[in-house]
Amino acid sequence: MITCIHAYLICYQEEVNIKKSKKIAKLLRIQCEQCGSCCCDPVIEVTHHDLRRLVKHLGVPAERLIRLYSPSDFNDDDDSDWITLSYGRRKLGLKKKPDGTCIFLSDKRQCTAYEARPMSCRVFPVDVVLSERNDLVDLDLSDVVRDKFIRCRHTTGKPVPFKAFMGKAQQSRNESVSYWKKIEQWNRLPGKGRKNDFLKFLGVTLPAS
Repeated sequence: MITCIHAYLICYQEEVNIKKSKKIAKLLRIQCEQCGSCCCDPVIEVTHHDLRRLVKHLGVPAERLIRLYSPSDFNDDDDSDWITLSYGRRKLGLKKKPDGTCIFLSDKRQCTAYEARPMSCRVFPVDVVLSERNDLVDLDLSDVVRDKFIRCRHTTGKPVPFKAFMGKAQQSRNESVSYWKKIEQWNRLPGKGRKNDFLKFLGVTLPAS
């Protein structure tokens, strides 16, 4: 079973006053070394916003980019954002190659869809907790990195501006909340369809023109 990287690591929490600490300053200095570890084992969950960007950037239908993962594909007990289909509960994530790596990971360990990569990839390897007003509650190294599930070879370099990082985090949370609402709407429908029905409901089935 596998774990996942997803945008909803940015979640609802009671707002807490937090000042920029040494820990936050350190986290903002993290730089990706393009080792590709985060593109190998985890399920990269996506929202309909992520898919729209990918479809527009790549010019291919959404169904060629995603897979609907079952509960047996995960090793955690997270019970949120499950999509109810005619054949059971699923979560929306990027497809993988036969060797388990992300479909966008090249032989040189680089992302071939980098400009349109999912928001969760843009924030990783930092977990962000925001209040309902999009204020920062907490910031920490991703638990999948701390627990060494992913051997992320990040280094320390020039810090990312706090405002720029928060902009990405807030966009990720806002898009996740929008996606959760779409799932709630779908799950309330009387007749549950299949993958293509759900993608049509999300409005992401057509390739870029």
